[in-house]
Amino acid sequence: MIYTIERAKLITEQLRKFVDSYAYMVAGQFANIDFWIDETLNSISAIDQHNVRFEKMCEAQKEWIEEKNVRVPDYCYICNGICELSEQHYKKPELPKQRAKNEKKEARKELVNSAYYFLVRCFKIGLLNEEELKGYCNQIGTSVDLDDLKK
Repeated sequence: MIYTIERAKLITEQLRKFVDSYAYMVAGQFANIDFWIDETLNSISAIDQHNVRFEKMCEAQKEWIEEKNVRVPDYCYICNGICELSEQHYKKPELPKQRAKNEKKEARKELVNSAYYFLVRCFKIGLLNEEELKGYCNQIGTSVDLDDLKK
């Protein structure tokens, strides 16, 4: 699992807990609203910048492999060791491949949604007014559903 996705899921789960908590608990978390918004924004940014970091990592690995002439054993899936049937017992390591495009997209969506519903809960119990709610929603990149403004 990608660290970026794990972090987003952890923050998402925390924010989801607040939505169903007692009002006094939500008020306690609201006292740290700037922290939770920052956590959400940092996690969104990490997801959005993942491809750039991934490419830098791959390029650094590629350069290292070339400069140091790194070779790794050719793996045998039958015996779980060095493949003795391979023409080359050692070969250049394979570079990592992007595999989590949908997971990143889904983690980002769930993170924004959980932050949104935490903000709506804060609005509904009177911790935020409508303008403040819209301001926070704008920060995290989402709009306000007009039905959620009904108390």
